[in-house]
Parts: sequence; structure tokens; C-alpha cells
Amino acid sequence: MTTSVPRRRNVRITVLLIVAIGTLVLVSSLLILMLSGRTALRNTIELLHSSAEFTIASIERDISNHVRPVEHIARHLAALVAAGEVDPLNRQDFITALKASLAAAPQVSGMAFWDTGGNQTEIYRDRERDGALVTNEVGPTTNEDLLNLLNSDLSDTSVRWRRPVHQDGFTFVYVAVPLRAGGEPLGLLAVGVALSELSKFVEKAGREYGMTAFILYGQEHVLAHPQFNNGLPPGIGEETPLLRLGDLDDGVLRQFHDAPLLPRAEMQGLLLRDIEWQDEDYLVLSRPNWSFGQTSWHIGVYAPQHTLDTQLVRLMTSIVAGIAVVVVAVIAAILLARYIARPILTLSASAEHIGRLELDDTPRLKRSRIKELDDQALAFNRMLDGLKWFETYVPKRLVSRLIAGRSDTSLGSREAELTVMFTDIIGFTAMSENMAPAGVGAMLNRHFEIISRCVEEEGGTIDKYIGDAVMAFWGAPDDQEDHAARACRAALRIAETVAQTSDAGLEAGHPPLRIKIAVHTGTLLVGNIGATTRMNYTVIGDTVNTCSRIESVCAKHDDGAAAIILVSGDTIRAAAGHDFNFTPIGDVELKGKDATVEVSRLSP
Repeated sequence: MTTSVPRRRNVRITVLLIVAIGTLVLVSSLLILMLSGRTALRNTIELLHSSAEFTIASIERDISNHVRPVEHIARHLAALVAAGEVDPLNRQDFITALKASLAAAPQVSGMAFWDTGGNQTEIYRDRERDGALVTNEVGPTTNEDLLNLLNSDLSDTSVRWRRPVHQDGFTFVYVAVPLRAGGEPLGLLAVGVALSELSKFVEKAGREYGMTAFILYGQEHVLAHPQFNNGLPPGIGEETPLLRLGDLDDGVLRQFHDAPLLPRAEMQGLLLRDIEWQDEDYLVLSRPNWSFGQTSWHIGVYAPQHTLDTQLVRLMTSIVAGIAVVVVAVIAAILLARYIARPILTLSASAEHIGRLELDDTPRLKRSRIKELDDQALAFNRMLDGLKWFETYVPKRLVSRLIAGRSDTSLGSREAELTVMFTDIIGFTAMSENMAPAGVGAMLNRHFEIISRCVEEEGGTIDKYIGDAVMAFWGAPDDQEDHAARACRAALRIAETVAQTSDAGLEAGHPPLRIKIAVHTGTLLVGNIGATTRMNYTVIGDTVNTCSRIESVCAKHDDGAAAIILVSGDTIRAAAGHDFNFTPIGDVELKGKDATVEVSRLSP
């Protein structure tokens, strides 16, 4: 029984971007004009206070937009694990999922996963190789903070910011979230940004406003500073992941907590200090931010006081041209919104094709001059290529089930009554002795294409290719009440197609192909069989061995036909009610079997 979900009234992204960006540009421009007019009437300190408040807010917003994807990725991956769509114990698939998430968020430096035994797997961006994603199996961690987290109660699956940690020569600010599935803890996932990368972004944000930007962690430590762009200073390690403020090679910020606050400095939570350094007066503005954990981040900027006069002249000049700029900016915002929305709409349409597993019809995304959109296009195209290869090596219906994200247990191991088929080329060894290896490979590829097409048309699953033989089965992963009839129809279709292909091959000078086919029905164990790092969806049991033995009996009944199809009595009984032409052969003794098996020949 299904429950209908009411259709939500959604807003088109083009309209949303036009309204959002246009409004933001309009409001920002008008706000700048208003602030410029007000600051023109005040003294230099008041001018700085008004404009700096907007500057700090802008930098805070930029930093938040840069760092927030860390939380989003952690929350998204935890939800996928909880839903059973990603299994951390299947390390290869889990690493693929982590890489896909990293590819979509270029500002994130890396991720790490610790299983309940403390073994660490990390994926990070190698900036020396243009951000290539690198996977590293580290082994058991020795970090006390992480060990304490792993040994704590992992039932709270909320995403939380943790204290910065130093590892492999880098200090990271990160979020950690326990991963659980089926009520059981699987380990801990951390997603973080390196201090060096955060410092590069902070330097860029401050440079846009003609100031030096910084972030302090609590009262005593430095989280981001332009000096960290090319690496952390000496003394940073696992015991001291952050540099103390007093050890920073910045004479202005070393006096940060000792400098008194200026009057009216606490308006809107903004702190203003006057610091003298090397005969120069500096104005330092900051505001504590509690959005990233229990320890506050002091986000701030500073600049020489004499630069304020130049800024005042520029602000007064900007008022004259401000109104005209507002109009142009709004028009540009509309065009920009449409430009940004176009590839997103294309991505949505392509994703719908992938959701239906129409990989051949899925268009590749075009490159963009916007870095994030270009990264998105590259990541999507890599994902599409990977899915196509994935579909090549895994039965298509399994891929459909995995992409659909079904939550049932039909892909796990279970016992079921299934029908198995074995096919084999008659006289293949003698035929291949007179052929070049390339010719043998081409012939087998054409032959396997015929077998695979006939099996899949009847809803079967190709299990494996064994030399010139093929093994297939029906009744799983999806239940098929008529699995025996499907297998019989597939056998007849294979026989007909092989005969037609052999006739065409004779005209082209190729040797004719003849084929043996065996079909048997019985109880099997079906599902994921193998090691945790490499699984095969396959069937095992005596039914497989019996079918293989029946296929070997075909040679005793070779009458020169293009195909010899032998079917067990169990299959005949399972296919009862369907119109097939069976010719009884009798009870046959099979190698390695004590009891005889009833066998009949299937003809068109």
C-alpha cells in the first residue's frame, strides 16, 4: 500500500536567483550609498565604525559560506549511511562516496573515517597536484581527542564542531559525526578545512576591503592569518595544533587583548580597538562568532588609521555614481542569475536520466567559467563515466536497484528457488587452435553479446563468463514466479539467434558456431558472496553443479543441430502451464551424483 505525497509548490531556480541576487545587489548597493552618506557627516572613527560593521558582516558571511559545506557534507553522508545507501564497511564504495562529496565541495580540504577499532582512512586534496584526491589508509589513530570521541557514546548522531586537530603536518578545523546504521555504531566521520586554506580565503576576503583579516580561536589562539598561507609556523603539532596569540609574528594582533576598547565600540556586538605599532596607529575591528562550536571565533580586520581619509574620499565619490551603478548592477545580476541557473537546470535534467538508468541518453555537462559550476560539471561527468563502467561490470538490474536506493534486503544472501542456465560452444577448443588470439576474442565477444541480450530480454542475470561458457540465472534479485519459463524461452531465443548468426558467418567466411545449453531449477543461496572489499552477486549450491553436469551430457545427444538444449524435470515441472516442446530422454546418471536426474530435450 502506498501513500500519496502532496505535490509541493516549488520555485524555479532562475526566478529564485534573479530575485535573490537582484535583491541582494539592490539592497547592498543602496545600503552602501546610505552608509556612505551617513559616514560623510561623521568623524573618521565613526566612518570606520559604520563601514567596518558592514565589512565585518560581509566577511563573516563569506567565511560562513566557505565553511558551512563542511557541515552539509557530514550531515549528508551520515544520512546516506543511516539509510543503508552507503556502507562504510564496503571500503571501496565508501571511498567512492567520500570522493564524490569532496569533488562537489572544492573548499573542503579532506575527510577522515575511523572505524570502531580506531583504524583511519583519509581522503584529502593534494594541492601540489592541482587538488587531486588522494586516499590514504593510515591505520590506528593515536590522537587522544579522536580516541576519546570513538570511546564515547556514539548514539548522538548530530554534526558538531570539534577542537582543531593537527595531523600529517596540517591543522584542521572540522566537524565530526558518528556513523550508524541499523542502530549499530560503525565509526566516526570527520570533514574539515585546513588552516592554510582557510587563511588563504581570509587573506583574499580582507584584501577585497583593503584591510588585513584574521580569525582568532577563543581568547588565546590564532585560527587564520595571512602568514599561514604557505604553511604553519614552527611549534605547531599534535599537542599544540594552534599558534598562541602571543607567539604570532604580528605586532598589532599580539596586543589585541591588552588594547582598551574605544567608546561606542560594542554597538551591534562590534569591538573596536586602537593599537599603536612601530609609530603607526591601527584600528582593529572584530566580533565574536559562536556559529562554529562552543569556542568563539573572533572574526576581524585591521588597517592603518591614516588610510581612513582616503577611504572617506572614495566613499564620497562613490555616492555620485552610486545610483547609476545600482541600475547597471541589477541588470547584471539578472543576466548572471540566468547564466548560473542554466547549467543547474541542465544538471537536473541529466540527473533524471541517471535516476532512470538511461545512461546512454544522459548528456554530459558543458564546462563553465565559474569554478564551482565547472567543478560540478567535471564531477558529474566523472560520475557518469563511472556509472557506465559500473554498469558494464555489474548486472544492469543490480545497478538499477542500487541507484534506486531500495531499502529491502533482496541483495543480501538468501535461499530461493531459482533456475540456472549453462551454455557452451561445441568444439571451441579445436576451432580456436586455427585462429589468432585477436580473432578468438572477437568471436567470443560477438557470441557473448548474443547470449547476454537473449538472457536480459527474458529478465535473467548474467552470473559469469567461464572461457567460452556462460552462466545465468532467473528469479533474483527480483522475484519471478515464472523463472523456469523465462529460462526456457531464453534458451530457445539463444538457439535461434546462434543459428541465424552462424548462417550469416558462413557467408562471410567465418566458422559456424554450435552451442550446448542446460537448464535446471532448484534451491540456491543467492546474494552478495565474497570478501568485504569485493563482492559478487551470485548463486551457489548443488543446483549449479547439477546444471553444469547436465550441460556435459549434451555431447551424448549431439545430432548436428545448431543448438542442443537439455532441461531437467524440475524445470519442466516449474514451467508447467507454459507451451514448450519437451522430448523426454530419461533418467540420466551425472558425474559425481548418486541419484539420476530426469532430463528432456527442448525444441522450438
